[in-house]
Amino acid sequence: MMVMPVEILGRRLVCENQKFHVYFDHVADRAGFEVENYLVVEPKHRKDGMVTGVAVLPIVENRIGLVRIYRPALRDFSWEIPHGFAEEGESEFASAVRELAEETGLEFDAVKSMGCITPDSGILAARVHLYLAKGVMGQGRQVGEIGLREFKLFDIEEFERMIARSEVQDSFTLSAWCKYRLLSASRE
Repeated sequence: MMVMPVEILGRRLVCENQKFHVYFDHVADRAGFEVENYLVVEPKHRKDGMVTGVAVLPIVENRIGLVRIYRPALRDFSWEIPHGFAEEGESEFASAVRELAEETGLEFDAVKSMGCITPDSGILAARVHLYLAKGVMGQGRQVGEIGLREFKLFDIEEFERMIARSEVQDSFTLSAWCKYRLLSASRE
């Protein structure tokens, strides 16, 4: 049996909505540090390995696809790759294909796993499965969602300049690009 370095002494449900439970955990460690209201946000639908969502890096003819979406929490627009929740009863792969079609209106012939990330391991009890999509197979119908304004393709050089200028800040987008570059370099 593994001994946990931090013990959870109690848990209190603070609030919930259709997607999340929000808890205050009472935690303590062996060094005597204790937090009575440690914030934990836990998505309601989880797959094996605590996967709760997917994010997809679309590459079309050597250009990166990003959606422009208004994020109420930031009170600003954000350029980011398509991502969203894995639905109950849906495989992670099917979630990736669905999110990609909904947010871009495109269907891809090659969608591959790039592994998982933890978006904010200090607060979120979740992992997100990253995917790479290449080779447009067809045009679908883009589904509207709150704040979603457009899907646009960027040359790699412009995309990297956007990252350098902090015009792209989304953690899923930055993580997916990093994973893609590392995986591409290891294949060469």
